[in-house]
This record gives sequence, structure tokens and C-alpha cells, in this order.
Amino acid sequence: MRRNTITTIIFGIGLSIVSQAVAFQSDYISVEEKGNGPNVILIHGFACSPEVWSGLAREIDSKFKLHIVTIAGLAGSPAPKDDTESYLKTLRDEIARYIDTEELKKVTLIGHSMGGLTSLLVASKERSQVEKVIVVDALPFFSLIFNPLASSEQVLPQAKAFEKQLIGLNDEQFELQAKSAVSRLTKSDDKKELLVKWSKESDRKVYARYLREVMAYDARPELKTIMCPVTVLYPYDQAMGIPEVQVKFLYSNAYVNLKTVSIQSVPDSFHFIMWDQPKVFYSMVEGLIISASAVQLKN
Repeated sequence: MRRNTITTIIFGIGLSIVSQAVAFQSDYISVEEKGNGPNVILIHGFACSPEVWSGLAREIDSKFKLHIVTIAGLAGSPAPKDDTESYLKTLRDEIARYIDTEELKKVTLIGHSMGGLTSLLVASKERSQVEKVIVVDALPFFSLIFNPLASSEQVLPQAKAFEKQLIGLNDEQFELQAKSAVSRLTKSDDKKELLVKWSKESDRKVYARYLREVMAYDARPELKTIMCPVTVLYPYDQAMGIPEVQVKFLYSNAYVNLKTVSIQSVPDSFHFIMWDQPKVFYSMVEGLIISASAVQLKN
């Protein structure tokens, strides 16, 4: 065998080893890639599985490269081995590190619920790489739902008490709590059962910790640093028992610090818009991603 051939083989093996060494690894998230095209990162919500995106993925993975995030410790995925001072900030940093490690450009972030909050946090950190954010029913400060004048300082003691209470529940008590929590999240009884299943399969400490952090985290000051377009999709149904104008005011007021935001309602849906109005949701999301990509190409 010629010397240059041997050198080529050795060099190729070396490159392979280096490639494997820099592959993204994390104790807090895993990412599955599907499809081809512009980069889209999908981030699921609290106590959920990335399966919430399965319908959307089937619709759009022929046009976009999907990076589907699984959050460790939720819905049966293994819990992180190490604790962290802030799970939300660590989640933000790990997704940002994934973007950098994989050298992703012109990324669209799509997040539901806690994933929507996470998308905003990532966009505030990775300003040059994120071209669009689609927030599916999330506020930058969750506790505004209960008190429009709430602050993190006011909410934190209650959030910590709730965290402690959740950890102390036995399995039967926790299941009752989970069933109560999902009663108005989707119109589908089958999906409600699935949400309860995912809650029960979540690591209890991770579950309680994320809930405490989401309740107390106020991301409104960080909205000012987001430069890319953000679309917030919020649900509305008459069964909510309040006028739609009141719901829209809640979202508009919460995002007042974000100058690049567009807020749109999805009628006849609850929190899981992608389940309650799938065709409308898929069409809206695909249109938003394409419009963002078209602006980049034009520029």
C-alpha cells in the first residue's frame, strides 16, 4: 500500500475521532434531527414529551430541518445526574450551546408553554443566530395569569411552597392533582389522559423544580434584547368564561417590552393549540417560518 494512501486513511480516521469528540452531548437535553431545509428547533413544554410536535413534524419535515428537543427528567426521559442552580437558565444555555456546537444559522425557535419561555430566553442570548421565534401560548411571566401586578419576589415563596407540596404527595394524590391541572388544557379527553401519563412519568423533583421556576421567573426585562421577529399564538374559547379582548390584553400587556412582536389568537382552542386546531396551527406555523426565511433570502 502506498505511503500517501496510508496517510490519507490515518488522516480520515483522525478526522472521524475529532468529529465524534465535538458532537453535542448534554445531561439536560437531547436533540433528534429530522428532515431537510432551514433550521427549526422545537421545544416542548412543562411535564411534556416532544411527541406534542409529532403532527407538526409530519407536516413540515420535508421542507425544514427539525431539531426536536427532549428536556431531561420530563415525561419518562432520564433525569439529569447533577442538580443546577437554575433549570430554566441551564435549559437556555444548553440549547444555545447546541446552536453553537452544530453551527446552526438562521434558526427558527418554536416553543410551547415553558418551551415558549425558553425560546424567548434563547433568542435573547443567541441574537445573531435566531431569525424568528414562534411562541405557542406562553407568557414571559407565567404568574401574570393570576395577578397582573405580580413580581418574582412576591411569587417565589408561594412557588417554593408548591414545589415542596408536590414532592410530598403520594402517587395517588399526585395523580389527582395532575388530573385537575389538565382539565382545561385541551379539548381532547384522550390527550388529557396522555398529559396525566406524562406527568406521572416525570421525575417528581425535576417536575416540581421546573414548575417553581416557571411560576417565579420574570423574563420581561430580557425581551428588550430580542431583535428578531416574535409571533405569539394564544388560544381562545368561549368556555374560558372571559371575553377574548381581556385575554388579548393580558398577552399584549405582558409583551409590551418586545417591539418586534405580533400577537395572534387561535379560536376554538385551549392551551395545546397544536392538538385542538391542528390544521390551522400547522398552516400558521409553516407560513411564519417561510416568511421569515424569505425575508432573510431577500436581504
